[in-house]
Amino acid sequence: MYQRGRAHGTEARLKGVNIVFGPSMGPLGKHPAGGRNWEGFGADPVLQAIGASETVRGIQDAGVIATAKHYIGNEQEHFRRALEWGLPNAMSSNIDDRTLHELYLWPFAESIRQHVGAVMCSYQMVNNSYACGNSKLLNGILKDELGFQGFVVSDWLAVRGGVSHALAGL
Repeated sequence: MYQRGRAHGTEARLKGVNIVFGPSMGPLGKHPAGGRNWEGFGADPVLQAIGASETVRGIQDAGVIATAKHYIGNEQEHFRRALEWGLPNAMSSNIDDRTLHELYLWPFAESIRQHVGAVMCSYQMVNNSYACGNSKLLNGILKDELGFQGFVVSDWLAVRGGVSHALAGL
Protein backbone atom coordinates (compact mmCIF):
# COMPACT_ATOMS: atom_id res chain seq x y z
CA MET A 1 0.00 0.00 0.00
CA TYR A 2 2.85 2.36 0.77
CA GLN A 3 4.39 1.79 -2.67
CA ARG A 4 0.99 2.35 -4.28
CA GLY A 5 0.66 5.67 -2.47
CA ARG A 6 4.25 6.64 -3.28
CA ALA A 7 3.66 5.94 -7.00
CA HIS A 8 0.44 7.96 -6.91
CA GLY A 9 2.16 10.87 -5.17
CA THR A 10 5.19 10.77 -7.48
CA GLU A 11 2.98 10.81 -10.59
CA ALA A 12 1.02 13.75 -9.21
CA ARG A 13 4.19 15.65 -8.30
CA LEU A 14 5.68 15.10 -11.79
CA LYS A 15 2.50 16.59 -13.27
CA GLY A 16 2.75 19.64 -11.00
CA VAL A 17 -0.16 18.56 -8.80
CA ASN A 18 0.15 19.56 -5.14
CA ILE A 19 -2.88 17.76 -3.68
CA VAL A 20 -4.49 14.39 -4.41
CA PHE A 21 -8.15 13.87 -3.57
CA GLY A 22 -7.59 10.44 -2.08
CA PRO A 23 -7.45 7.90 -0.71
CA SER A 24 -11.11 7.07 -0.28
CA MET A 25 -12.10 5.29 2.92
CA GLY A 26 -15.02 4.63 5.18
CA PRO A 27 -17.86 2.92 3.32
CA LEU A 28 -18.50 -0.52 4.76
CA GLY A 29 -20.34 -1.67 1.65
CA LYS A 30 -23.76 -2.09 3.26
CA HIS A 31 -25.31 -1.61 -0.17
CA PRO A 32 -23.48 -3.17 -3.15
CA ALA A 33 -24.12 -0.19 -5.43
CA GLY A 34 -23.79 2.42 -2.72
CA GLY A 35 -21.29 5.10 -1.89
CA ARG A 36 -17.74 4.72 -3.09
CA ASN A 37 -17.28 1.03 -2.25
CA TRP A 38 -15.26 0.46 -5.42
CA GLU A 39 -12.83 3.26 -4.57
CA GLY A 40 -11.88 2.14 -1.06
CA PHE A 41 -10.07 -0.74 0.62
CA GLY A 42 -12.93 -3.14 1.40
CA ALA A 43 -15.49 -3.62 4.13
CA ASP A 44 -13.15 -4.32 7.07
CA PRO A 45 -12.38 -1.12 9.04
CA VAL A 46 -8.98 -2.43 10.17
CA LEU A 47 -7.88 -3.28 6.63
CA GLN A 48 -9.25 0.07 5.45
CA ALA A 49 -7.23 1.82 8.14
CA ILE A 50 -4.00 0.07 7.17
CA GLY A 51 -4.54 0.61 3.44
CA ALA A 52 -5.53 4.24 3.87
CA SER A 53 -2.77 5.21 6.29
CA GLU A 54 -0.03 3.57 4.21
CA THR A 55 -1.39 5.22 1.05
CA VAL A 56 -1.43 8.59 2.83
CA ARG A 57 2.16 8.08 3.98
CA GLY A 58 3.27 7.19 0.45
CA ILE A 59 1.52 10.14 -1.21
CA GLN A 60 2.86 12.63 1.31
CA ASP A 61 6.39 11.18 1.24
CA ALA A 62 6.37 12.17 -2.44
CA GLY A 63 5.73 15.79 -1.41
CA VAL A 64 2.03 15.88 -2.28
CA ILE A 65 -0.87 16.51 0.13
CA ALA A 66 -3.17 13.51 0.56
CA THR A 67 -6.90 13.97 1.21
CA ALA A 68 -8.76 11.43 3.35
CA LYS A 69 -12.24 11.17 1.85
CA HIS A 70 -15.28 10.96 2.17
CA TYR A 71 -15.78 11.91 5.82
CA ILE A 72 -17.95 10.10 7.03
CA GLY A 73 -20.57 7.37 6.55
CA ASN A 74 -20.68 7.69 2.77
CA GLU A 75 -22.77 4.56 2.24
CA GLN A 76 -25.04 5.71 -0.57
CA GLU A 77 -24.54 6.95 -4.10
CA HIS A 78 -28.13 8.05 -4.70
CA PHE A 79 -30.14 10.62 -2.72
CA ARG A 80 -26.94 12.18 -1.29
CA ARG A 81 -27.93 15.72 -2.23
CA ALA A 82 -31.04 17.83 -1.81
CA LEU A 83 -33.44 17.90 -4.76
CA GLU A 84 -31.96 14.72 -6.23
CA TRP A 85 -34.84 12.63 -7.53
CA GLY A 86 -37.27 15.30 -6.33
CA LEU A 87 -36.52 14.92 -2.62
CA PRO A 88 -36.26 18.18 -0.62
CA ASN A 89 -33.30 16.93 1.48
CA ALA A 90 -30.58 14.33 1.16
CA MET A 91 -31.04 10.98 2.82
CA SER A 92 -29.36 10.70 6.19
CA SER A 93 -26.84 8.07 7.30
CA ASN A 94 -27.91 7.70 10.91
CA ILE A 95 -25.01 6.21 12.88
CA ASP A 96 -24.83 5.80 16.64
CA ASP A 97 -21.69 6.99 18.45
CA ARG A 98 -20.25 3.53 19.14
CA THR A 99 -20.65 2.39 15.52
CA LEU A 100 -19.21 5.68 14.26
CA HIS A 101 -16.10 5.28 16.43
CA GLU A 102 -15.57 1.54 16.11
CA LEU A 103 -16.27 1.12 12.40
CA TYR A 104 -16.48 4.30 10.33
CA LEU A 105 -13.90 6.51 12.05
CA TRP A 106 -11.03 4.03 12.24
CA PRO A 107 -9.52 4.64 8.75
CA PHE A 108 -9.70 8.40 9.25
CA ALA A 109 -8.07 8.16 12.68
CA GLU A 110 -5.16 6.15 11.27
CA SER A 111 -4.76 8.62 8.39
CA ILE A 112 -4.61 11.48 10.89
CA ARG A 113 -1.89 9.58 12.80
CA GLN A 114 0.03 9.68 9.49
CA HIS A 115 -0.49 13.49 9.45
CA VAL A 116 -2.82 13.55 6.44
CA GLY A 117 -2.94 17.13 5.15
CA ALA A 118 -6.63 17.35 4.22
CA VAL A 119 -9.98 15.68 4.83
CA MET A 120 -12.88 15.86 2.38
CA CYS A 121 -16.36 15.91 3.89
CA SER A 122 -19.13 14.10 2.02
CA TYR A 123 -22.43 15.03 0.39
CA GLN A 124 -24.94 13.20 2.51
CA MET A 125 -26.45 13.98 5.84
CA VAL A 126 -25.15 12.21 8.94
CA ASN A 127 -27.62 12.02 11.81
CA ASN A 128 -29.87 14.52 9.98
CA SER A 129 -27.18 17.19 9.52
CA TYR A 130 -25.19 17.67 6.30
CA ALA A 131 -21.71 16.18 6.77
CA CYS A 132 -19.95 19.38 5.61
CA GLY A 133 -21.93 21.43 8.11
CA ASN A 134 -21.94 19.04 11.06
CA SER A 135 -20.03 20.68 13.92
CA LYS A 136 -19.99 17.52 16.04
CA LEU A 137 -18.29 15.58 13.26
CA LEU A 138 -15.90 18.29 12.05
CA ASN A 139 -15.05 20.32 15.15
CA GLY A 140 -15.87 17.81 17.88
CA ILE A 141 -14.60 14.49 16.55
CA LEU A 142 -12.24 15.31 13.68
CA LYS A 143 -10.42 18.31 15.12
CA ASP A 144 -10.82 18.02 18.91
CA GLU A 145 -10.99 14.27 19.53
CA LEU A 146 -8.63 13.10 16.75
CA GLY A 147 -6.44 16.22 16.76
CA PHE A 148 -6.62 16.83 13.00
CA GLN A 149 -4.44 19.84 12.14
CA GLY A 150 -4.95 20.06 8.37
CA PHE A 151 -7.75 21.61 6.36
CA VAL A 152 -11.22 20.35 5.47
CA VAL A 153 -12.39 20.56 1.87
CA SER A 154 -15.93 19.85 0.70
CA ASP A 155 -16.91 17.40 -1.96
CA TRP A 156 -18.18 19.15 -5.08
CA LEU A 157 -21.49 20.93 -4.37
CA ALA A 158 -21.62 19.51 -0.83
CA VAL A 159 -21.80 22.89 0.93
CA ARG A 160 -25.38 23.70 1.90
CA GLY A 161 -24.65 26.92 3.81
CA GLY A 162 -21.97 29.58 3.95
CA VAL A 163 -21.03 30.94 7.36
CA SER A 164 -22.82 28.11 9.15
CA HIS A 165 -20.63 25.51 7.44
CA ALA A 166 -17.47 27.52 8.11
CA LEU A 167 -18.35 27.74 11.79
CA ALA A 168 -19.10 24.01 11.79
CA GLY A 169 -15.49 23.29 10.84
CA LEU A 170 -15.33 23.45 7.05
